[in-house]
Amino acid sequence: MVKMIAYPVMVLSGIGVLFCLGCYLLGLGGIYPLQAKGMPVLFGGIFVVWFPTVILMNQLTKDFKQKDIWKAALRGCPAWMRVALWVVIGCVFAVFFLPLLSKRSPGDSPQTFVLFPITFYAISFCVMYSLLNVDKLDNGRRCLNGHRISPLAKFCEECGAPAAPDSTTSAPI
Repeated sequence: MVKMIAYPVMVLSGIGVLFCLGCYLLGLGGIYPLQAKGMPVLFGGIFVVWFPTVILMNQLTKDFKQKDIWKAALRGCPAWMRVALWVVIGCVFAVFFLPLLSKRSPGDSPQTFVLFPITFYAISFCVMYSLLNVDKLDNGRRCLNGHRISPLAKFCEECGAPAAPDSTTSAPI
């Protein structure tokens, strides 16, 4: 049931990222200036993907401490995807707030406002991807002695050995 929800939400989130990026680039180039007609589509799509993301993310992180929520939520993503998510979020905030350094308001160029929804779409995409891939990664985590360990553990709860460097492949006990 969870996968039946996660796949469409992930696809819609990916489309949302591409749509926002396309609107930004077209508006930046002056080809398609931002109009009020496109704003409900951009921001309405956030609600379509964000509610299932929050509900499924709560299910994904229910056994973890609050301080580890992002590690837990994104543990099914490859490292490059986690880094790319934080780069996207950082770039969006940098592009939105850099005009403040030049004494302009962020609203001077309306196409920068189109980038703001990318953060929600990108987070939704990564959480859904993690949700779809977390089972095979969680089950394959082992320590150097071959014992199964919890998803975020650095050391084995049974023997105290460190987690295996490539603990995504299962090893015989």
